[in-house]
Amino acid sequence: MSIIRGTTPTLVFKIKNGDMDLSNVAEIWITLKTRAGSKSKEKTYDINDVTINAQSGEISLSLTQEDTLYFEDTNILIQIRLRMNNDNAYASAIIKTSIGQILKEGVI
Repeated sequence: MSIIRGTTPTLVFKIKNGDMDLSNVAEIWITLKTRAGSKSKEKTYDINDVTINAQSGEISLSLTQEDTLYFEDTNILIQIRLRMNNDNAYASAIIKTSIGQILKEGVI
């Protein structure tokens, strides 16, 4: 998975925990964060920003141009946290990927 600044990717996360029924998700946070020292940026999306497909075990997050332009071209960390209706909470391993650069800055 990689993200290029100024684009509109849809990130799709496959949940591999067979015991977790995604139709019972009460809250979800997907956090993207850079680790660039003083230039560190973070953005969190919630249940209103995602599409959950309980049958396929997938969670999708569509990013806007503004979302991807918010981050510099650097490495980025992504983590999903879920709370189920029974108050059980889960967190994914941290996913490391990169934000690719563009030559012309701005929204098209």
